[in-house]
Amino acid sequence: MLFCVFKVKFFCSAALCFCKVCHLLKSVNPSKLCFSKLMPVKATFIIPKNIAYFSLHYSVTQDYLEVKWNLPLSISFKEKDEASFLLAVINDINSSTIHFKLSPAYAFYLVGRFLTGQPGQRNKPHQQTEQRLCSIFGKFVSLIQNIIEKQRNIAVALAFWLANASELLNFVRRDRDLCPITLQAQNTLAQLVHQAFRYLSHRLQVDLENHLPAFFADVKKETTQAKEIEGILNTLIKTMSLLRRCRVNPALSIQLFSQLFHFMGAWILNQFTAPGSKLCSNYWGKILRQRLRHVEAWAERQGLELAVDCHLSRIIQATMLLTMTSYSTRDALMIQSTCYKLNSLQLRALMSKYHYVPNQPHFPAALIERVAGLAETSTDILRGEGGEIRLEEELELHLPFLLPEDGYSCDSMRGIPKGFQEFLEPICRKGLCKLIPHSNCVGTWTIFFDLSDCSTEISTWKPDPVKITLKKPLHGGMGVSIVAAKGAGQEKLGIFIKSVVQGGAANVVSIIVQKTKT
Repeated sequence: MLFCVFKVKFFCSAALCFCKVCHLLKSVNPSKLCFSKLMPVKATFIIPKNIAYFSLHYSVTQDYLEVKWNLPLSISFKEKDEASFLLAVINDINSSTIHFKLSPAYAFYLVGRFLTGQPGQRNKPHQQTEQRLCSIFGKFVSLIQNIIEKQRNIAVALAFWLANASELLNFVRRDRDLCPITLQAQNTLAQLVHQAFRYLSHRLQVDLENHLPAFFADVKKETTQAKEIEGILNTLIKTMSLLRRCRVNPALSIQLFSQLFHFMGAWILNQFTAPGSKLCSNYWGKILRQRLRHVEAWAERQGLELAVDCHLSRIIQATMLLTMTSYSTRDALMIQSTCYKLNSLQLRALMSKYHYVPNQPHFPAALIERVAGLAETSTDILRGEGGEIRLEEELELHLPFLLPEDGYSCDSMRGIPKGFQEFLEPICRKGLCKLIPHSNCVGTWTIFFDLSDCSTEISTWKPDPVKITLKKPLHGGMGVSIVAAKGAGQEKLGIFIKSVVQGGAANVVSIIVQKTKT
C-alpha cells in the first residue's frame, strides 16, 4: 500500500475552520477562545491509495485556552453597599467634568451583568435572582428620574442624561439575560428618555428664541447677512457640540434639530402673519431668504439637510411668495403649487398684508382669492386632518417620538472606554465596588446581546423596491407630504408618502401617483 504524506501549515483565522479543528480535539471549548489570536496549527495528512484518513497534531498555548468570553471590564460590590454605590454614580458626579460621558450607563450595565453572573447568585433560586435584578433596576430608573426632574432646566445635564438613559435602555433590552427580567424598568426608562428629550427640546428652544429677532435686524449691506444672525448660528453650533460631546444617539440629535428648525420657521412665519405686521414685502422676503440660506448651509455641513429642508420649507415658501413677480390670475396654480405647505389663511394673510414700493404692481383681489381657494381644496384638507386650520403656526412639532434601534456607542466600542475607569476609581477608593479588568477577552460590549430578531413575527411579503428619480426645483421641495405610520404587519414606524402635491416635482412622475392610490 502506497502512502503519501503531506505536511500542511495553516492558520485557522476563521471561526468555522477552527470549530472543525476543535471538534476533532474534543478537549477544547471554542467559546473560550479568541479567534483573532489563534496559534498556527500543523497537520499531517496520510492518504492511502484507497482509504482516506488523517491524523492531526496541534499546538495551542495555554494563554489562548484561558481567553474568556466576557466584557472588557467587570464590577463587583457587596449587597450592603448597593445604595451608596448607586448614589455615588448618580448624585455625586458633575456631568461637565466626566471624560467618558456614558459612564453611568456602562456602570449600571456592568452591575446588571454582575448580578446575573456572580457565583453567589447561581446558588440562589432563580426567582430570587430576578427579584434582586428588578429591584436594583427599579432603583436605577428612580434615581435617573429624580435627577432629570431636578435638572430639567439645565441643557448640559439634560443632554447628559438623555444619552445615558437611552444607552442604558439599549443595553438591557438587547441583553439576552437582562431583557426578559427588566421589562417594567425598560418601559419606565423609555418614558424617561422621552421626558428628557422634551425637556431638552424646550430648553434649547428658549435659548434659540432669544436670538431669533436678529432675522429682522434692518441692514442695507448684503454682505453682512451672516454676521446679523451670528448669534443664531452660534446657538446651533453649541447645541451640536453639546450633543456630540455627550454622545447622544445621532437619531435623537436629528429629532432635536427637527424640533429646533420647526420652531425657528414657525416663529418667523408668525411674525409675518401677526396682526399689524409690516414685514410682508419684497424687501423682507429677500433679506430673510438670504439669512435662512446660512442656516441651510450650516445644516448641510452637519448632515441635517433633510431636517432643515423639511422643517424650514414653510417659511422658505413664504419668502418665495413675497418675492414673486407674478400678478395674473392665470398664475394662481403656479403660486399655490410653489407654496403648497402654506394653508389658505396664511396665503391670504401674506398677500393681503403686502406692503408695496412705489410703482410695484399689486396682487389683484381675484388672484388672492383664487390662490386661497386652491389651498382650501388641497393643503387645508391635508393639514386639517389633525385639527382646525389656523393662521398662527404651532411652535411645537407634533411628530411621534422614535426610540433609535441602533447607532449606540456600544456597537462600535472596543475595550475599556477612555476615562471610564477614572470615573469609577473614586468610588472604588471609598470601598463601594471593585473593578476587574479582563485582558484576555474579545473586547466587545455586545457579547451578551441577542442578535436574532425573534421578538416579532416577520412578514414573508416584502414590496419590490422601485427606484424613482425626481428633479427637485431650485426653489421648491419634492412635492410630497410624508407621515410616520405603521404598515400592515409592521411593529416599527416607517415613513410613508401621504399625498402628492399637485404641480410639484413628484407629480410629474406618474408611478408615485399610482403607488399612493393602491
